[in-house]
Amino acid sequence: MSDRSVEDWIGAQYGDYTIQELVGEGTFSMVFRAVDRFGGQERALKIPRPYISAREKPDEFIPTQVFIQRADRYSPQEASPVHIQKIQVARTKAVNDRGLVSVDRYSFEKDKAFTRMPLLSGKTYRQYMRAGPVPITLLRNIASTLERLSNNEEFGYHGDVKPENMIVTTDGVILVDCGYFGSIEMDEDEIYEQKALIVTTPRYYPHLKADDLLAFGLILWETALRQPLLSSVAYSRDFELDEVAEELVESVHQEESLGNFHFSQILDAAPPSDFRPGIPSRVEEFLLKGVRLKFRDDNILDVVEGFESFEELDVELGNLIRSGIHYL
Repeated sequence: MSDRSVEDWIGAQYGDYTIQELVGEGTFSMVFRAVDRFGGQERALKIPRPYISAREKPDEFIPTQVFIQRADRYSPQEASPVHIQKIQVARTKAVNDRGLVSVDRYSFEKDKAFTRMPLLSGKTYRQYMRAGPVPITLLRNIASTLERLSNNEEFGYHGDVKPENMIVTTDGVILVDCGYFGSIEMDEDEIYEQKALIVTTPRYYPHLKADDLLAFGLILWETALRQPLLSSVAYSRDFELDEVAEELVESVHQEESLGNFHFSQILDAAPPSDFRPGIPSRVEEFLLKGVRLKFRDDNILDVVEGFESFEELDVELGNLIRSGIHYL
């Protein structure tokens, strides 16, 4: 563990670049603005933390977590920030897409590990969302990027789509900091059934699966209602289950039997109109479908198949615009 402060990094040299200021923080890394001492170009330098930061304000920062899946069980795991950054670099370099941040250069030398990237000028999606209603055109931009990435055989999924990992710029939304679902060592050709590494944010990936479509549905819910559907681990025994369909209860029990309690809070879901009176019924149906839920005529909370693809979801966003709804 280290007690090195942010100020200690200012002025440090990484190759030809001099660190100027902190511009962002993540669970495993810090991002600094750095300037080329010869040409004056500005870039972002992402540097692994010397230790994992514990935040005092969890509501303002939703951490990425690491799990090991052994056979049919999940268990939290501590991880090296350098190892996590290696994974992110490898996944990012596998694809070239305008909606995903690129990597200029990287090094994993001891005590000098860094990743150099373009310096993005903008706000995180969480900051943008808190500032007011979000244009549906911007949400379609995100859906379009996620659709392209999901169809890219070299990439397949982002794995950690969340408001902190989306930067809203004048040129569109840029995704950063990929998650990971796979072999412990990335150079292994296959995922061993008995042991796999998961790097993601359970609030948006509650099944601990590489499900970007559900993650985006949960973000849409949070965008429209200004509060998350899932916020913490929970236990099914703590909920009244009289108004929950048996299929959903069984799904939660199955997750809990694997040691995963991030999905259980779904049992306490309420209609969007409970949080936002007057919300158009079309928007309410859209939000519920995005998180694969429905309320039956008898008010029983039940599951629904939801959107099958980002393309289908994007079409429905377009339909909302054509019906006169332009913001969430």
